[in-house]
Amino acid sequence: MLAMITDPLLATALICLSVIGWRFMPPRPTWLGPVSTAILFALLTVILIYSVGSPLEPTIPRSSPGITLWFQVILAAWWLLGARTVLVVARSILMTGRHSREAKLVSDLVSGGVYLAALLHVINTIFNVPIGGLVATSGVIAIVLALALQNSLADVFAGIAVGIEGPISVGDRVWIEGPIEGEIVEINWRSIRIRTDSNDIAIVPHSVVAKSRIINRDHPTARRGDSLRISCNASVMPDHAIDLLKRAVLLCPMVLKEPAASIALVRMGSRRNDYEISFSVASSGQLWAARNMLMKEVSRQFHYAGIWPKEWPRAASGGMAETGAPAPTSAAFDSYPLDRLLDEIPLFHDLSRDHRQQLAGKLIRHALEPQDIVFAQGATEASLFIIASGVLEVTRQTPERTYVVGRIGSGDYIGEIGMLTGSPHAATVTALTPCIVYELCKTDIAPLLAETPGLVAALEASARRGQELIARAVAAGASAHAGPPGQLLARIRSFFNLPH
Repeated sequence: MLAMITDPLLATALICLSVIGWRFMPPRPTWLGPVSTAILFALLTVILIYSVGSPLEPTIPRSSPGITLWFQVILAAWWLLGARTVLVVARSILMTGRHSREAKLVSDLVSGGVYLAALLHVINTIFNVPIGGLVATSGVIAIVLALALQNSLADVFAGIAVGIEGPISVGDRVWIEGPIEGEIVEINWRSIRIRTDSNDIAIVPHSVVAKSRIINRDHPTARRGDSLRISCNASVMPDHAIDLLKRAVLLCPMVLKEPAASIALVRMGSRRNDYEISFSVASSGQLWAARNMLMKEVSRQFHYAGIWPKEWPRAASGGMAETGAPAPTSAAFDSYPLDRLLDEIPLFHDLSRDHRQQLAGKLIRHALEPQDIVFAQGATEASLFIIASGVLEVTRQTPERTYVVGRIGSGDYIGEIGMLTGSPHAATVTALTPCIVYELCKTDIAPLLAETPGLVAALEASARRGQELIARAVAAGASAHAGPPGQLLARIRSFFNLPH
């Protein structure tokens, strides 16, 4: 009699322990749940074999109604615990990695089927209740419910099909025909929820997803490709236009080097030619910023080449930028007026028109080939360098490594702090493409400062303002730091031997 009480007590304790572990088991590490569930199920099986024989064909004690019911409940729990053990172990083995989340609908359906089969077996064999009538009745009820809920069921089964195919998962950025584009934040039985770029939540039923075209932006890679069409005057030779577009691409750090961007002449006309830039970025989130930067750099390159007027040309349909007035021929690429070049440089904004024209007459022209060095890190040339055309790369060397600070191009300038204070350059500047660079030496600006002492403060303010501009972050990285307010002005006066 003691053994008849002890065995079901131990079995009940194991069942309670399994339920507690099922409810409160920590999610990490992932192997702990399947292993503990399998161990508890094995111990429960051993106790049942010892007390009632094989749980598949048990010999339930009939000593009293209470003991009989107790063993029946324990055997029912054994079947349900066995079903859970099979599902937990199978899920830990089969559903790992990326597909574990999007296959959740299928796994839930399989789990429901396994539990239902176990429950029907318990009712029929353990409690000796015929289930024929129950199955027939439930079938009629299922038909009625299916007719009433056919739209919802269509979403559910479409979700199962989508889950089996596995084209999307939570966290993916997707485009769904409609169009809807954004990040998937939830996949449930009926629908998927997408957070759009405007921070709205779009709920798309699975039946719609199953019938729509889907583009997964994150798989097999998050890299995103796009193209930009540019139109310019037909008088510009295609080779020169393509060269300028290549320079614009080099000046966009978000455009990937691999795969390399490509530029093609896609249409030739009597008045204008169309070019297409195909490029890639690391992720969809960078796409619009890259397009915006690329358009600005194209405008900048064409502007300083004398092709487009100063104002930004209107945008044509389909992302095409279109020129305004007829452009000069390609022979005029290096003919941007020097006085206008100085007018557009922030460093000289506070100088009068006459002063800027005087400085323009003192500029020294340098024609550089790729890999030519403008100045090296640590050098002390007291000169300002103005880029009229081409692309320069700024690199900095540390004891650990050499890294790229960035790139600068037409209309930018570099070395202003060195020219004004004699400070060593903080980086090396190298030509990436054929370049035209103008040099303004300290000796050329010194007489102007001596004649007009008030220009020192104006240059100091312009230099500090120029270093703070976001567009000049790369160029500023090649110069020594300007220092706190007032210090730069004192350094300029000292370097040019001007009275304080």
